[in-house]
Amino acid sequence: MYVKSVTLDSFKGFKNLKFNFERPDGKYAGWTVFVGGNASGKSALLKGIALALMGPDASRQLLGNPADWKGWMHKEERRTESLLELAWDDKLDRFKMRGKQPGQVFDVGVRFVMEGKDSTVPALRSAEKRSPRGTRILTPLRGPWDPNAGGWFAAGYGPMRRLSGSSSESIRFSVGRGAVSRFVTLFREDAALSESEAWLKTNHSRWLETKAREQKELLDGVQDMLNDNLLPHGMQISRITVDHVFIRDKDGLELPMRDISDGCRSVYATVLDLVHGMVEVYGIPGLFQRQEGRVLVTRPGVVLVDEIEAHLHPQWQRDIPEWLKKHFPNVQFLVTTHSPLVAQAADLNGVFAMPSQSDPDRAPRPLDPAEVELLRLGRAEKTLLGVAFGLQTVRSSWANWQIERWKRLNAKSKSAAGLTTPEKQDLDELKRQMDLAFDRRTDGSDAPPSA
Repeated sequence: MYVKSVTLDSFKGFKNLKFNFERPDGKYAGWTVFVGGNASGKSALLKGIALALMGPDASRQLLGNPADWKGWMHKEERRTESLLELAWDDKLDRFKMRGKQPGQVFDVGVRFVMEGKDSTVPALRSAEKRSPRGTRILTPLRGPWDPNAGGWFAAGYGPMRRLSGSSSESIRFSVGRGAVSRFVTLFREDAALSESEAWLKTNHSRWLETKAREQKELLDGVQDMLNDNLLPHGMQISRITVDHVFIRDKDGLELPMRDISDGCRSVYATVLDLVHGMVEVYGIPGLFQRQEGRVLVTRPGVVLVDEIEAHLHPQWQRDIPEWLKKHFPNVQFLVTTHSPLVAQAADLNGVFAMPSQSDPDRAPRPLDPAEVELLRLGRAEKTLLGVAFGLQTVRSSWANWQIERWKRLNAKSKSAAGLTTPEKQDLDELKRQMDLAFDRRTDGSDAPPSA
């Protein structure tokens, strides 16, 4: 399953938005990023996609109190919709019940609606579709929204991706099967990804008891994948016990996974949870493929990640998108980011700009092919100055203030007024700072005019 397009109608801050994610070659897998400032709607967009993927029944469980649902509706509107076009895999995605199979692409969606004239609390319903004869089209109910239908893998992760700290209610959602457990961190900040580590240790215990080939295939596949340069500093899973997953670095230091850095635990937990979800949907046999010495999971699916760069060093921000694309080559990753290094990994038709509330005249839009190419080929600081991020400068506020002081004093030194002795001393110090700020050897910028 893949998302071909999303349409948000009067949804949160969007009066109307439509993005098409199809690549120029007609495919969907790869890296697609949404960039924009805070409060530009990136997280709302991901959640809108997630609600339509899960359907109303699963969504109600994660949304909590219906009295708060009014916040999903744009301003004073009484109805809002999130609509998707889904492309499905006729070999892996299955429909329950008898009925005519849809075409390659079909519609799914949910809506919040005030159903009565005096209603103050919206209801959450499916965005109903009908045939020309007026018959309800039940395709989503028979497929992606049916917890017992095969395939239809999708998962979503919020910015707080951690191994511990779940509330009791979030744990209840996480241990269940189906879409709710795979989207819980996207909607609930008090949810952790600890259940996937518990799942791995449980499978280790089963293998110790039964020596079953399936458990061995799972444990070897997970360990080989996570040990393929996922973690920095040569860190690898050294052993799994019934109590801990241990990590050893290149210097031989071994620690439980829970004792290493937040960034390492975040990445480890996310990838492990992704594998866990795919096992639940597709099963173990044939899930792991070995190609050119690398373990891959080649099953399709949709994965949403909010602020994927959270906790990550810049080098890792640059490398993790490529790692995920290589190890999950048929997954459609839809991610939000503030990082140019994450955005530069985007594939064609894979960068969508979300304007901030301070720029209301700009509409959300995809970057055109030339803009995407420039972003992918440029240096990170140039990317920040480009159309995707729109910064006017990549220098600190203090540095810009010093440059302005240098300009003023330099101009005054050439005027009839001249400089006072303290100002001359300031200008000498500022000249030294400008030599550092505009050194072409370090940042490639033009040197300022000489004093």
